[in-house]
Amino acid sequence: MAGRRSEAVYLAGAIPVRLVTNGAGVALALAAATRLDSVAVGGVLIAVLNAPSVVAAPVIGALTDAVGSPKRFMLGASVVLAVALALAAFVGSVPLPVVVLALLAGGCVVPVFIGGLSAWVDEAMPGDHARGFAVDALSYNLAGIAGPAIVAGMSALLTATGALLALAVVMVAGGLLLQLLPIAGRGGAADPRSLARGVARATRHLVTHGPLARVVLAGAVVQLGGGMMPVVAVLVAVHRGLPESAGGLLLTAFAIGGVTGALLVAVPSITRRVAAVPPRLMMAGSFAATGVLTLLAAVAPSFVLTAIALALSGLPDATGVASMLRLRQEESPADVRAQVFVVAAGTRAVTAAIGAAVAGAVAGLDPSLLLGLVAVPWLAAAPILLARFRGPRAEAATPAG
Repeated sequence: MAGRRSEAVYLAGAIPVRLVTNGAGVALALAAATRLDSVAVGGVLIAVLNAPSVVAAPVIGALTDAVGSPKRFMLGASVVLAVALALAAFVGSVPLPVVVLALLAGGCVVPVFIGGLSAWVDEAMPGDHARGFAVDALSYNLAGIAGPAIVAGMSALLTATGALLALAVVMVAGGLLLQLLPIAGRGGAADPRSLARGVARATRHLVTHGPLARVVLAGAVVQLGGGMMPVVAVLVAVHRGLPESAGGLLLTAFAIGGVTGALLVAVPSITRRVAAVPPRLMMAGSFAATGVLTLLAAVAPSFVLTAIALALSGLPDATGVASMLRLRQEESPADVRAQVFVVAAGTRAVTAAIGAAVAGAVAGLDPSLLLGLVAVPWLAAAPILLARFRGPRAEAATPAG
């Protein structure tokens, strides 16, 4: 019963804060369009919110590892992002430079919730290690699919200004709910010199510890396909004689598959079966299955069959993500674990952006071929993960987390 309560508390806090980080871009774009009559400024505001999370990731991760009260740190971060969104709600009335500075500050704390929070899964949900990361993956999937949709609906009902103010309230509420988690500081030091040493140690571990480096690299590579998917989905819809909006149906199909997979892997009986498989093999097999099913979607003879194949391809992706999170934890020393999670999440964001840019650059190719190319990164994850996984010595190299 205590385990189920801790899972419920974790989801109650993690889903709101991750929903806000996933959906804020929609509201920012709409606010700029309605208050400033400028879609271009909306793009700038989204970039301003997203870009700092990559640059600030090592420092934010080091702070998360070092602060005496990580829960208070999370609450402070939620307030910073909430204030930024509240100011952005009145862009036009509030000078644009002020909004930009506020969103820069908000973007710096986003890694606390995307990556950083995952580093505390074992403390937040003690007991079943594999199930904890299955629940964490579920929160990512639910927030990822629900965030943009909920924010779009809120903007229609409340206006973009009202949606941003509502997101600010949700962010603080999520930060308050995270205060109920049974996590405590790991005893680090937060002075600049200690933080610099921590960043150096975490970077060295990320680069030189082969098992972790392969997990981070494979997790980043698959996001090339994830970044390409939104662009390619629109091109596939148009190629099949449908409006651009039909591309959203393909994206929704994949997202529904991902959420369904995350719900299934969080079922205790399935969690036990998944946990019985070495997580590196599970991650490799799951991402490979996503790649194969995406290839089937590329050669499907009709739009409906393409959508069905993409929905099926989303199912194993969720298991792969849960295994990836578990491996990050197992391969990371406790005192730099948050940095590992935050930097790894940042690399996934970067490669997703690269994937989107690549898809735009080759948009003139046959859309079915492009959808086939989307599958390649997921297929490439398996050899990255298993390249040196040839004997018992590779397995034994994994240190205790």
